[in-house]
Amino acid sequence: MSEKLILRLSSQNSSSIPWLVWSQATKEVIVSGELEHQDDLSVLTEYAKGRYVTVLVDSADVRLHRHFMPSKPTRQLLKALPFMLEDELAEDIEKLHFAIEQTGFDKELEKYWVNIAIVKRTLLQSWLDRLAQADIQVKSMLPDVLGLPNEAIKSEQNSKSISILGYANGWLIREDSWRGWFLTDPWLPLYFEKLLAENSKADDESAEAQIELNYFSPLPAELTANLIESERVNLIAAEPELPMLLLAQQTDQIKWNLLQGDFSQKKAVSKNWVLWRPAAALLLITLSIQFVMVIAKWRSATTDLEVAKEDLAQMYQAAFPKEKLRINILRTQLKRKVAAVGGSDSSELGGFTAFMAELTPIFKKRPNINIESIRYDEKRGELRLTANAPSFQQFEQFKNDIEKLGLEVKQGAVNNEGNTVAGSLSIQEAK
Repeated sequence: MSEKLILRLSSQNSSSIPWLVWSQATKEVIVSGELEHQDDLSVLTEYAKGRYVTVLVDSADVRLHRHFMPSKPTRQLLKALPFMLEDELAEDIEKLHFAIEQTGFDKELEKYWVNIAIVKRTLLQSWLDRLAQADIQVKSMLPDVLGLPNEAIKSEQNSKSISILGYANGWLIREDSWRGWFLTDPWLPLYFEKLLAENSKADDESAEAQIELNYFSPLPAELTANLIESERVNLIAAEPELPMLLLAQQTDQIKWNLLQGDFSQKKAVSKNWVLWRPAAALLLITLSIQFVMVIAKWRSATTDLEVAKEDLAQMYQAAFPKEKLRINILRTQLKRKVAAVGGSDSSELGGFTAFMAELTPIFKKRPNINIESIRYDEKRGELRLTANAPSFQQFEQFKNDIEKLGLEVKQGAVNNEGNTVAGSLSIQEAK
C-alpha cells in the first residue's frame, strides 16, 4: 500500500478531524480536508479502502512516560510495570491501557529505562468503535506529538531543542524522543513562562544553556516578542509545511503502535480468500479422506509389526533358549550380548535412565510439582529440570527431597508468576 490515509482523533467529540491521503512513493498529498465532527467519519470510508490507515490521537489524551529501573527490563518486569506505576497514577490501573515502546540504558544515570504510553481503555475502545462503525480498518494508532521532528537529537549538549507546530486549534510541542504535549491557545504562554523559569534556575555549570525553538507554524506576535527578548531562546523558523503532511511523513518512519495486547488489530479477511474458501473446504475434505486411508494403512502395518515381533521373539529364544525374553527391552538385551563378546556401548543403563529411576519416587511424592521440561547433558552428566509449584516453600521441599537422594542440586532463577512459582534445577551425581 503506497498510499496512506492519516486522520486525527481526540477525546473531545466536538473537535474537528483533520485528515489527508498522501503517497509514500511521491511524498505528495493526494487529497486532504477537515471534518467538523467525529460523527462525520463515514465520509472517509471510501478513502480508507485499499489504503493503510494511521490514526493520530490527541497527545493530551495519552501520557508518555519514561520509567527508570535498576535492573535490565525482562519480560516478567515489563508485565509487572503497570503495578510499579500504580502509586504515580490517579486512576485504577485496570482502567488504563499500557503500550510499551522500547527499552534502553542511560549511561549518565547508570539505570535502565522503558518508554511507555498510557491511555484510558474506554477512550481507546471508543475511538476503535467509531472507526469500525465507519468501516475504517485501522493499522496503527500513534500520539500525534511523535509526528513532530525530534530536533533534540541534533542539538548541542548545552542546549535544549523544542519543536512546535500549530494545528487542530492548538499547539503540538515536542521536547525529546518521548516527551511532548498538545496545548490549547490559552496554555501556550503559561508553558513558555514555566519553561523559562525552569531554565533560569540552572546551576552555574549550565548557566549558558540555550533553548532552541524550532517552530513549523507562525507563533503569536506577543509571544514571539517576549521570546526574542530572552537571551536564552534561539528562534529557528523551520520550512513551513502542511501540518498533517509533516506529521504523516514523520509517523511513516515509526514502527511502534499504541494498539497492543487486547487492542491489537486483526488482519482483515481478504476478498480473494472469500472467493477461494469453498475450494479450500473441498481440499480439506479430500485431505481428511486421505488421512483416514493412511490411518487404515497404519493399523494394517501395526498388525504386521506384531507378527514381526513374534517372529523375532522366536528367533531370539532359539538363539538363547535358557534366557527369559522381554520384548520391550529386546534391543537392550541384544546390546548386552554384543558387549559380552567384546563390543561396547556408551549409552549403558546409566546417565539419563539412572537419574529418572532415582527421581521417579520424588515425582510421585510431589504431584503438585509440575515438570515443564527435562534436559540431559551427557558430557557433563547433568540433568536439568524446569518446574513450577504453588509456592516457594513447596518448590524448596521438592529441591530438598532430591538432595536427600545424595545428588548435587543447583538452583537457578526462581520467579513468582501469578499463583505459581517457576524455577530451574541442575542435578548431578555428588562429587
